[in-house]
Amino acid sequence: MFERLRAFLQGRIFFLARGEQLASFLNQVIKEGVIFYHTQKSERGMRAQIKLADFRRLRRAAHHTHTRIHIMAKYGWPFIAARWWRRKGLLTGIAMIALVLTVLSQLVLSISVIGNRNVLAADVLERAEKLGLKTWTYSKDLDLNQIAKALQEQLPDAAWIGVERNGTEVLIKISEKTRPSIPKEAGNLVASHAGIVKEIMVIQGIPQVHEGETVRAGQVLITQAVNLSPPSKPAPNSTVNNAGSSKPTPPASMAIGFVRARVWYSSEKQIPLVEDKIEESGRVAMGWGIKFGSRVIMVTMQDSPFEQDNKEVISHSLKPWRNWRLPVEVIRVKYKELHNVHLERSIAEARQLAEETARTEVQEKLTPGVLVVVENVKVLPNNSGAERVRVEVETYEDLAVYANP
Repeated sequence: MFERLRAFLQGRIFFLARGEQLASFLNQVIKEGVIFYHTQKSERGMRAQIKLADFRRLRRAAHHTHTRIHIMAKYGWPFIAARWWRRKGLLTGIAMIALVLTVLSQLVLSISVIGNRNVLAADVLERAEKLGLKTWTYSKDLDLNQIAKALQEQLPDAAWIGVERNGTEVLIKISEKTRPSIPKEAGNLVASHAGIVKEIMVIQGIPQVHEGETVRAGQVLITQAVNLSPPSKPAPNSTVNNAGSSKPTPPASMAIGFVRARVWYSSEKQIPLVEDKIEESGRVAMGWGIKFGSRVIMVTMQDSPFEQDNKEVISHSLKPWRNWRLPVEVIRVKYKELHNVHLERSIAEARQLAEETARTEVQEKLTPGVLVVVENVKVLPNNSGAERVRVEVETYEDLAVYANP
């Protein structure tokens, strides 16, 4: 390996020597300390390899012995470097492109908001820009965790906000709070879950609960503030009383604040000790086909190779340009083998599986990013042949959300 590397770095020349005095030519060259590699004699003459640095030393011996030397091939780094040096413009262009791509890869080129339904993406982007998250800024200078925390404080309807960087794109992921549907409470903050209030912070509005109070889902927590000062001129939406005088309708301001409380979630699961079920074996077969309208022609794998399978069809439409769509679609059929499984579990295994399943279900109910205070696992009495487990989780989170109109 090292010998090949040395030969590559030094450079080698493959040449053909022809003449009637090849023996004298070899003797003179060898006396000068030149080393030949892979020497072969043929009807046309002698073929050999030589170092690039020793090639000029063949000239004198070749002149004295009337030997003609023809270069057949060149090999090694010196020739590659010389070839690229003659293309300095191309190398400069490649270096400039690499430099530009390196710089651009460190910038934020696009910002996307996903997961939002009620929270406006434009509002999120505007607030993020004030916090320093905007396009054409260096991503290394941004504290994404601090930006996510600040955005969550500024957006009451967001239960959790995460900011992730994928290359030059920054994704703002939003998980919104569950908003109860209470038409008469538009503009007020209501409880998204039942819980015990531990902390109240009112920025705008009138609190309707106090610390230590147990609230139910949908209960009003903070009502909107009402401005009772009458304007100097009658408002366009003013009403007229029986005496003919106009009475302005007081404008309302949406309630703003936070109500943090202790909330409980629970899940209960039962796992049998003996169970027969059908599950995937892990073997997968793929088939490709073409679809013309409602007609499907399978190119590979006409039918499923398994006795029991779960069939998944994925269609790929061909779009040569923007919204143009060809009437031909390429479909991919994925067959997942199913087989019957007989399971026998011990009491400990069934109890552990029930606990893990219940915990997973509880985690799905939790709002992302909330603080879990306490977790309790209870083994419930059950009939023989199964284990029943209940998982209870206590969290500390903000309950205040705007009611859906």
